[in-house]
Amino acid sequence: MFKSLSAPALAALLLAPPAAAAPPDFNGEWRLDRAASDDIAARIKEAAGSQYVSSAKGFGSFTILPWTSFSEGQRVLLRDALLAGVPAFDRLEIEQKGDEVRTIHGEDGVRLFNLARASTGTALATGEKVKREARWQGEQLVLESSSGKLKTLEVLTRYVERDQVIQVFRIEMDLLEKPIELKLVYGRARPAP
Repeated sequence: MFKSLSAPALAALLLAPPAAAAPPDFNGEWRLDRAASDDIAARIKEAAGSQYVSSAKGFGSFTILPWTSFSEGQRVLLRDALLAGVPAFDRLEIEQKGDEVRTIHGEDGVRLFNLARASTGTALATGEKVKREARWQGEQLVLESSSGKLKTLEVLTRYVERDQVIQVFRIEMDLLEKPIELKLVYGRARPAP
């Protein structure tokens, strides 16, 4: 088989790195499997803290001094906004073309990532400009977004034999008491073409 190749050509063939496998195909519409996924609202409540503004030092219910800080009020507003966004996680749509990956959570949660370079967008939770990066880590798709107040890390894994996508989220914001960590399991919404 190799007799027709010259020695330099044979050496180049043997030293060449193996061809990379094609990345997994995440394209499609996916529906959240609630039974197999973390309870999103419970995780938000755990990370964002109480629904009440911690506010006072006093005797009984009589308040002497309000100890509310502006950021505490913001934390409660953020908590409410995050909880209002929980239904957006019911559906995940992924469009994967060349170096671009578009993820759509719900009606307004459209994000565009580029595998070849960093890109920018707007954070839904804060309205701030965010830097977005995407990369392959083996067969997992890693998506990162960051701004001054927000950092998200998502790792998507495709399970072809079960026709599922597992999305592991970590959301860090300065107003949260601790990061929100979620494991979400999605099954295909409709059969692949």
